[in-house]
Amino acid sequence: MKDQLAMRIKLGDEQAFELFFRKYNVRLCAFANKFLANSEEAQEVVQDMFVKLWDNREEIDPENSMKSYVFKIVQNLSINRLRRKKVESRYNEIYKMVYIDNHEFSAHESLLARELEAQIVNSIKKLPPECRKIFDLSRSEGLKYREIADTLHISIKTVEAQMSKALRSLRTELTDYITLIMISIISNTLWF
Repeated sequence: MKDQLAMRIKLGDEQAFELFFRKYNVRLCAFANKFLANSEEAQEVVQDMFVKLWDNREEIDPENSMKSYVFKIVQNLSINRLRRKKVESRYNEIYKMVYIDNHEFSAHESLLARELEAQIVNSIKKLPPECRKIFDLSRSEGLKYREIADTLHISIKTVEAQMSKALRSLRTELTDYITLIMISIISNTLWF
């Protein structure tokens, strides 16, 4: 049996979309908050989901439950955000250890840190121009994906794809350096 609301949304009916939004927005925010434990981030995830749903409305299948569909999207977006935060947290810890903490580094550790910094700069320069611009807006200026999309007049999906591409590239290029620094820091910690 076809979901009439889903069919109307698929056809671009803004009133049907608004009705669906009002019906599920609060429940979806509560659901995302179970994963993220942050109501502001949960609202961002749900907002992103509604934007994606509207942008890709032609792909809606009225034969399937739209409720299940949107809850699954919110779950996936929440998990992706948690993964991204975990990776960012790991890099922030390394950065803090290298640049902020008053830890006395050996000559070898200082050399590794300088090499890592140079490699990061070189790796960022190697990114394609659009990818590099989006990465810089996110990391250097601290803009959220929605803000980047609005600034560059592109979709959030494009921002996510380019950030994913940038992070994958940087992870690949920097793996050896990060491993060496972590081994060095861990081995020095064990000696003290």
